[in-house]
Amino acid sequence: MILTFQKKKYSFKPRFVPLFFFLAALTILLSLSTWQFKRLVWKTNLIEYRVKKFESAPIFLEDLKNPKENEFQKVIVNGELLNQLEMHMPHLSKRGNNGYHILVPLKSKSEKAIIFDSGWVPLNKKDIKTRKENIILGKNEFEATIRMPGKKGYFTPENDELKNIWFYVEPSKMEKFTGLNLEKDYYLQTTKSGTNGVPKANQTKVYLRNNHLGYAITWLMIAFGLVGVFFFANVQEIKK
Repeated sequence: MILTFQKKKYSFKPRFVPLFFFLAALTILLSLSTWQFKRLVWKTNLIEYRVKKFESAPIFLEDLKNPKENEFQKVIVNGELLNQLEMHMPHLSKRGNNGYHILVPLKSKSEKAIIFDSGWVPLNKKDIKTRKENIILGKNEFEATIRMPGKKGYFTPENDELKNIWFYVEPSKMEKFTGLNLEKDYYLQTTKSGTNGVPKANQTKVYLRNNHLGYAITWLMIAFGLVGVFFFANVQEIKK
């Protein structure tokens, strides 16, 4: 290929092997950029959905037709916490401190038993005896968000019902531990902290970061840079 620039002629004749690797690398970079743009759209829609649900006015759980299709929706439920059956889920707080989420079966007005995340406590508050003033007794009205049971990740340990340590919400196994017929499609997570902030509510990250636009542009700029490097590495001025 002969190119003319400022009255000078240049030859662009890339060799086959460098051209092959250039096209392969360029394809990968553009694919990564395209994937990040798709992730940007997905993440934006996800954030909008979560925020819309979380910031909406709470409704009574029994009035919600499909709770499992309305994750992060705020609801009000009347019932009683079965505190003697509380379960402990190791988890970092939003500030990165070690502690536990305290999961308790909630027996609703309709006699349904639902796993209720009553909030996060530090390590020294794991034992129920250290939280006597924070225990909610009797029938009460609770405000919570609907959450979906977790799935075991590749590096997530197995739940240990003998030690009462739960790394993710697993209703079927928790059902055996509690001896109750638990709701399996969803669980509830409180929006109200306990006395003096124990247990601490709202530890779920609803307002997620969305850096995919930056990632997409980064891959795109690298692709442009690769094109420039390859072009100038293979162009030569034609001497008269």
